[in-house]
Amino acid sequence: MEKGPSENAKYWTSPENEVEHFKHAKEFGFEDYPYKYSRKAVMFAQNSNSDLYIFKGEDGCINKYNEITKEYIKINSDGKIITYYKTSLRYFEKEMQKQNGEILQWIN
Repeated sequence: MEKGPSENAKYWTSPENEVEHFKHAKEFGFEDYPYKYSRKAVMFAQNSNSDLYIFKGEDGCINKYNEITKEYIKINSDGKIITYYKTSLRYFEKEMQKQNGEILQWIN
């Protein structure tokens, strides 16, 4: 298993944050390949498809959710990944309320 930051660490808020979030790799089937998890996070962060729920928190962070894949990501105002994991739409909606979110894209 890989140790330490990957080449994708530059897309995270810090290399340490990337490594800390490798714990979520197993949610995506990458338990033994956390670098693949990190690459998937980068790809999801850059995803601008119309099949995503997206809101902007009052802190300027962008939050994206895909209801089919259950992927959730939070990106800071500098475009860096804060967190990435799988969760429910209900959780995403609670985060939107907690962050006083402004809806940028909502699927009907």
